[in-house]
Amino acid sequence: MRGPSAAAGLLHAALEDALGRGVPRGVADALAPRFSARALARGQPLLRPGERWGQAFLVERGLVRMHFLRRDGKEFNKNFFVEGALVCPLTPAMEEQPSLFGITAMEPTRLWTCPAAAWRETLALHGCWQPLRSELLARLLSAKLQREHDLLALDGRRRYDAFCARFPALAVRVPLMHLATYLGMTDVSLSRLRRRGADAAG
Repeated sequence: MRGPSAAAGLLHAALEDALGRGVPRGVADALAPRFSARALARGQPLLRPGERWGQAFLVERGLVRMHFLRRDGKEFNKNFFVEGALVCPLTPAMEEQPSLFGITAMEPTRLWTCPAAAWRETLALHGCWQPLRSELLARLLSAKLQREHDLLALDGRRRYDAFCARFPALAVRVPLMHLATYLGMTDVSLSRLRRRGADAAG
């Protein structure tokens, strides 16, 4: 079992990695005391649609998904986050208005959470919030454009192949039904694609 000092050291190192080289090293020192550990069971929500998103979080261990609720009552997966992922509200609307999406653990997950206001204010105090926010928004936009291209321009086989090429670990880690909704296909279709791929490889 890890002691408090060991856990604090892991958090500090994870924060430095997540913030990147453009953020001064001392910022992690200021942020770390504001985080607290939280454990989630498989299927436990971190954020429900309609709730206020008031936390920044850093995944230490596990896998979580961001998802929307469709008109037919089924969920549509928007993104997946694994170890080392830093996720936080990036706009005032994300933080102040009822969330349009949910965030749920897909595996037993341990993460660190920090109140969004404290996260933002601490980074702003060190002159880091706007640069970091701009970088995260740019990554979000690039990922969104790539995904929209794949959904519109590629057939199911090529979408699945592209996902496997970009995220090989996720391709085997995300359950089939959740990966299928992310790729815009049914779980039956994705199962067939996987089976054909396995047969071809054999």
